[in-house]
Amino acid sequence: MSRFCSICDSVVSEPWLQRGEWRYLLCPECSAVRLDPLPAGGWAEGFYDQGYFAGGGRGGYRDYLADEAQHRKNGRARVVLAERFGAIAPGTWVDVGCAVGFTLDEAQKAGFSGWGVELSPWAAAIARERFGLPVSSTLAGARHELPGPVDVVSMFQVLEHLPDPLAALRAARQCLHPGGILLIETWDRGSLVARLFGRRWQQITPPSVLWLFDRQSLRHALDRAGFRVSAIHRTSKEVSVGWALGVRAEKAPRVFGPMFRLLGRSALGKFGVTYMLGDLVTVGAVASVANTDTPT
Repeated sequence: MSRFCSICDSVVSEPWLQRGEWRYLLCPECSAVRLDPLPAGGWAEGFYDQGYFAGGGRGGYRDYLADEAQHRKNGRARVVLAERFGAIAPGTWVDVGCAVGFTLDEAQKAGFSGWGVELSPWAAAIARERFGLPVSSTLAGARHELPGPVDVVSMFQVLEHLPDPLAALRAARQCLHPGGILLIETWDRGSLVARLFGRRWQQITPPSVLWLFDRQSLRHALDRAGFRVSAIHRTSKEVSVGWALGVRAEKAPRVFGPMFRLLGRSALGKFGVTYMLGDLVTVGAVASVANTDTPT
């Protein structure tokens, strides 16, 4: 058991939850929860393949492309949110975990220049071919390929999947000019829904979900990475009925499995509904004036 927390450098962590062979640890210093052990290098490349986006299981999607209408609606809402935090087009927007590029395409329609970061070769190829987006496989790679500092970096439901979230946030800071906007969408384990569901909370999905944050741990990580948090607030998103049933079917197959098999792939399954249970949060942060590669 590794007790080191890479968010705050604490050397003490406590058992938090055991799910089959998987174990999560809680850091009492920053309150971040992480999978232990974290997966070895190269693991993600095989995990986030085409099957993650089409086929279900592993905390992935039954059919990511079929939910294009919902992804685009969420993308438009994210563009509006970025503008509220001060992002102004024309400017460059880097979306980490861009998938096939729906959010970046909406950003481009609003006047931004889009740049994607996507580990999945399958998703990255669609983003390049369908939307003409430049896509890097890592944020570090994008930093060296970008023509200069950018205006917006986004991580929508990405941070919790990264082995080293603090390193990713520092890399994002290095891509942004001072005053640039970072947008994060992630899940709040301190929310009422998460606490009510306990070990059955839908975001406890090892080994896909490596980290579970609350507002305290998010603020701590962002402060160490060189950001000033503007706001953390509950947010909603559009999902398909099929996606929602699929998620619940994974957690409770006897109850929701028959419903998913009956409705998940029907016309009703493509219908959009608003997810607003209070456990999803959006963070807006501003890049500080100082920008150094030296960890704080």
